Amino acid sequence: MSRITDRYAIVGVGESERSRNSGTTPLHLALDASKAALQDAGLQAKDIDGFMSYNENDSCTSHQLATHLGARPKYVKDIHGGGSSTEMLISDAVALIEAGLLNTVLIFRSMNGSSGQRVGRGYDPDMLQTALPEGSFIIPYGSASPSQWFGMFATRHMYETGITKEHLGHVCTSFYEHAQKNSRAFLNGKPLTMEKYLETPDISYPFNIHDSCVELDEANAVIVTSADRANDGNSKPIYIMGLSARQTHSHAHYWSDLTQVASDFAAPEVYQSAGVKPGDIDVAAIYDCFSWVVLRQLEAFGFAPRGEVGDFVADGNLRIDGKLPTNTAGGMLSEGYTHGMNNTIELVRQLRHQYKNTDRQVNDCEIGICTGWSGPDLAGAMVLRG
Repeated sequence: MSRITDRYAIVGVGESERSRNSGTTPLHLALDASKAALQDAGLQAKDIDGFMSYNENDSCTSHQLATHLGARPKYVKDIHGGGSSTEMLISDAVALIEAGLLNTVLIFRSMNGSSGQRVGRGYDPDMLQTALPEGSFIIPYGSASPSQWFGMFATRHMYETGITKEHLGHVCTSFYEHAQKNSRAFLNGKPLTMEKYLETPDISYPFNIHDSCVELDEANAVIVTSADRANDGNSKPIYIMGLSARQTHSHAHYWSDLTQVASDFAAPEVYQSAGVKPGDIDVAAIYDCFSWVVLRQLEAFGFAPRGEVGDFVADGNLRIDGKLPTNTAGGMLSEGYTHGMNNTIELVRQLRHQYKNTDRQVNDCEIGICTGWSGPDLAGAMVLRG
């Protein structure tokens, strides 16, 4: 792999309003997020020559967005994907800029994830093979949603490592605490105590509603360009130190070792690419579709040894003043759910020190990691610096 450290940067980020019922289209939401990202970057739509998006058949196309922004890009692409797609498309943008085909790329995710199509619901029996990976092997036996599928992996991992419901609760209470500092978080004003967490009935063991991402109507956008162009805009560029675009692992029923996940393969690649190690990371954006997913990635990316990750979160290390402040806007558990892009946006803002002199800013953070998780079988990661 050729070294890309500090040769590319994120120069603009933006988001739409978050709600349970937007009353509008994913195109409208994408326009709001993209205009915010352009304003943040100090760019105009005509400056963007590449548009990319990811979706679950629930969004507008990159061509539609570019047209309504008044741009005429040289390249548009829409992929079918969820978690870890942000890191993958940023990798694609870097590669296209490196090849000299593009200069500046806008990547977006837009969805009516609450009022429209919702992840894990409404599967047609004829879609058994595609609703979940190898769905025909598991859906007829009752595993028909991500909470049920991931719940089985979580239960096995908890049995083997001693992780408890309280440890899951520490992930949730930490991220809810962060949401109380973020006025744009959907669950701002709704703090969570451990007592309340433990009293909440499970939806699909070991997950209750607090362990699960908050599905909303919203859009996010990120703008990537070369380091040579990065200083031409309004905001402080955040440089890409290293990438692991999207590592794969076999689907569950083929695995001989259920203790492995794709993040175990993404971790060494992203650290090698960036030239850093876990101890160099000041702040993190860990994909958090479910609370347990955070714990398993903390292990994979070297922040806690196997068997000790429960104690790591119980000691408060995910909080703003902890060893690894994580998902400081509230994450997908309490800010909003756009398959991870909102976590990337928050990491950029932290590394810019955008919240300086407030209790939301992580002190002296310079290097951050962002992880993506589509499941135990697909994962990516990215290391950024201010």
